[in-house]
Amino acid sequence: MVEERSIDSVILHTMDARAVQWKIMKSKEALIRCWSQFSTFSLQGFCHYLWLKIRGKSMMVTGSCHGCGRCCKEICLEGSEGWLRSEERFQWIVDMFPEYGRFTITGKDSQGYLLFSCTWSTEQGTCSDYENRLPLCRNYPESSLIFAGGRLLSGCGYGFAEVVPFKKVFRQELKKIR
Repeated sequence: MVEERSIDSVILHTMDARAVQWKIMKSKEALIRCWSQFSTFSLQGFCHYLWLKIRGKSMMVTGSCHGCGRCCKEICLEGSEGWLRSEERFQWIVDMFPEYGRFTITGKDSQGYLLFSCTWSTEQGTCSDYENRLPLCRNYPESSLIFAGGRLLSGCGYGFAEVVPFKKVFRQELKKIR
């Protein structure tokens, strides 16, 4: 005996299958985003990140720029596959994004990452084209620096602090009011 199905049940089944496919696709995208974030972390940085998450905290940038320009003379650059270790990979980035041609390789750090200096940095430590500086310069330092095994240069006016995110504190305070 052949089971008869109404057109409505076939459409619902198809819609359910598409919903499952969509959820799987979104899960894959989330995993890829997660991997791209964690792929730049050092082992110690990843452990630190997990420890913060377990305790419900995050890393926050504190302080302000002192304008010394040292960060422009000893910087690591990150590509789509993590922090740069090879001159060939850097050249590929410059070919794709010519604005990164302002950086020159000055050596390697203790972890084997390439160190760069920005040619737009003046003798006074300021940017010769401050209004058009790159996003990585505008956003320096990001908290991900700590998780990647990086460090702030001595004398830098910035710092990092472990904090409870505002969103979490706000929710706790709202619960008290209700």
